[in-house]
Amino acid sequence: MALIELKNVNKTYETGVGTVRALKDINLSIEKSDIYGIIGMSGAGKSTLVRCLNYLERPTDGDVIIAGKKLSDLSEKALREERRNISMIFQNFNLLMQKNVLKNVYFPLSLRHVKKKDAEARAYELLETVGLKDKAKAYPAELSGGQKQRVAIARALASDPEILICDEATSALDPQTTKSILDLLKKINKEYGITIVIITHQMSVIKEICNKVAIIEDGSLVEKGKVADIFANPKSDASKRLIFGDVYIEKTPYDHDKEDEDLDENDQSSRENDKPNKEKKIFGIRFYKKKKDKDSGDEELVG
Repeated sequence: MALIELKNVNKTYETGVGTVRALKDINLSIEKSDIYGIIGMSGAGKSTLVRCLNYLERPTDGDVIIAGKKLSDLSEKALREERRNISMIFQNFNLLMQKNVLKNVYFPLSLRHVKKKDAEARAYELLETVGLKDKAKAYPAELSGGQKQRVAIARALASDPEILICDEATSALDPQTTKSILDLLKKINKEYGITIVIITHQMSVIKEICNKVAIIEDGSLVEKGKVADIFANPKSDASKRLIFGDVYIEKTPYDHDKEDEDLDENDQSSRENDKPNKEKKIFGIRFYKKKKDKDSGDEELVG
């Protein structure tokens, strides 16, 4: 049985200009101990999907099922308990700047009234796991971006979750640091058996760490499957754009008949042998290239 299931999940918002369908009939199944990627460009619906997955937002309709429990059937108290099995890390780390590393890590345990001695012991254990035991007394301002993310990972593991959601967790990091964080996540997945869901717009991240992936575009899942299969044979235009980037060529219909109307009789006869069979569609091409945001460094595909 899948650990995470989304069945016909929809999410709509009412705005001043009408109804916006942020998620459209999402069906997704994630097995225990998977490292599952969900990828899409900005505005595709990734953030809404994450919020619905952990029920920070309730879907307009459809079911979210975690470990066999339908979240819509749970009381608020039971839902809070269930959320403890789902931890998250974010792009901006969200550390408590006034607390040192050790206190940041055991902060979730203090909220659950775990004895300080036990909480500190667990925090030290986790800091050793993420390679930062020697930074226990340091403050976030003294750490690099990669170190801050390691602290965030340790804190996320403090409550022994079954699921770890990584929401653009490496987007603010340089390539070398990104690789070290992904290696750490792979280690955690192997040692703890935690199911990891990677939310990203970077196909390089998916390729590095995930075994399965779903591509989201305009609120819909347009393709999903094993990462190796999708890289070898991407079927949707969204997948091809994400994989091939600069070199992807999108086929678009091209009407030769309309162009022929502008030719005189001689020109038309000279082109008769070159004219395509009416049963076939002729395609033009649209090139995509990557545009780098000068402030964030993130890359975005543009036509």
